[in-house]
Amino acid sequence: MAVLAVHDLSCYSKSSLTVVLPVMEALSVETAVLPTAVLSTQTDGFDGIFFQDEHDAMKEIIGRFSDLGVHFDGVYSGFLGSADEIETVKHAMERFGGLSFVDPVLGDNGALYQTVDEELCTAMRRLVRHADIITPNFTEAMILTEMDDGRGPQGQKAIRDQISVLRSLGPERGVITGIPLEAGGLGNAAWSGNDIRLFQYADAGVSYPGTGDLFASLLCALVIRGESFFGSVSHATQIATWAVRESLRLGRERRLGIMLSPVMAEIRRRML
Repeated sequence: MAVLAVHDLSCYSKSSLTVVLPVMEALSVETAVLPTAVLSTQTDGFDGIFFQDEHDAMKEIIGRFSDLGVHFDGVYSGFLGSADEIETVKHAMERFGGLSFVDPVLGDNGALYQTVDEELCTAMRRLVRHADIITPNFTEAMILTEMDDGRGPQGQKAIRDQISVLRSLGPERGVITGIPLEAGGLGNAAWSGNDIRLFQYADAGVSYPGTGDLFASLLCALVIRGESFFGSVSHATQIATWAVRESLRLGRERRLGIMLSPVMAEIRRRML
């Protein structure tokens, strides 16, 4: 099994490729990379970051991969450097085939990330139409659906309505992560066709950058390996929420991102 991971490289702090690569490889999924941008750090908690869009490099790398006749079982897209990259990612999905997995990285906690603008949000809706599976967080789902309901706790009807709009954009499977629930706590709402299931978990009171990348990487790797979709969502939810609690217990500084060393041991313990 082999996947092309289309993500940014944050040189310090754990997110995107520094999470995706070790997690996918730990689950025995050969992972090639297509860097969308180079950043000095991830964007949440740091000011004055260095940011370089790698769109030109992306096009050249795809060309070289094509020349080599490289095959992938899936293309997994995450953080993009600009709206211009959307068409290039779509081209990569069409060129290499396999599973099209899109984590539409746009924002969190009701706000856009530093490097994201409205043009990218609009373009991301076009990319989502080409995806087999998407994994927006609660904020990103509202951006994609344009259903701003005040960001308050969600009941079953509100969740189903949001999923209905996301499905109308194209993806037959997906997960909205980190939904605040009327019943208390948080939930990941997954759908496959008309089947919708909610995976609830306790709110740890803190969010670590890279947690969404961890969840999406686990889900993508497990699905590529042939695991059932809802079973994969369950495993990814359990490990990602455990990783947040463990990072908090060990005193991890939030802006440094999710702590990976214990995650690797937990993946081996639970899944290998």
